[in-house]
Amino acid sequence: MRSAIMDYYLKILLTICAIHQLAGGVIRSTTDAAYKKYLSLRSLPFEDCGSLYQVSYLEIESCTTLPCSMARNATIKVTVRFDDNGNGVSFLKHEVRWVFNYIKTQAAITPDPCDGDHGCIMSANDGKAYWANIFVNETLPVMRGSMLWESKDANDQNLICFQVPVVITV
Repeated sequence: MRSAIMDYYLKILLTICAIHQLAGGVIRSTTDAAYKKYLSLRSLPFEDCGSLYQVSYLEIESCTTLPCSMARNATIKVTVRFDDNGNGVSFLKHEVRWVFNYIKTQAAITPDPCDGDHGCIMSANDGKAYWANIFVNETLPVMRGSMLWESKDANDQNLICFQVPVVITV
């Protein structure tokens, strides 16, 4: 009799543990999805141009609306959050270009490459985040255009690519 009662309570305990695990997984995935949606709503709008990893958030210092106004001779911080699918990305080489009337001009980025030596790539709740500074050269034309940003791994594979409309000011 005592063994039957113990089996009964053990089954109840196992059922409670299983329900707790299932509910915890649902809550965790729902929370993650809600957080990613929140980030995407706070992100500066951008055009993805073939990213391998999903970019969830883009922030360009002092830019809240498009096109981003960028003054000549300014250094502007760019922050990007992305989901690296658990691959542990620890190196990014940036290729950033200004595009004006279909003419592309190389942009100056620091630090480049972004690796463990610079503290520019970090683990985040939902993947990875990195920051870099872009210098707005004084020789750029005062006009509308775009900033084309590509981040590649050590094998030159394009991991992140986005384009943002900009206007260069004096």
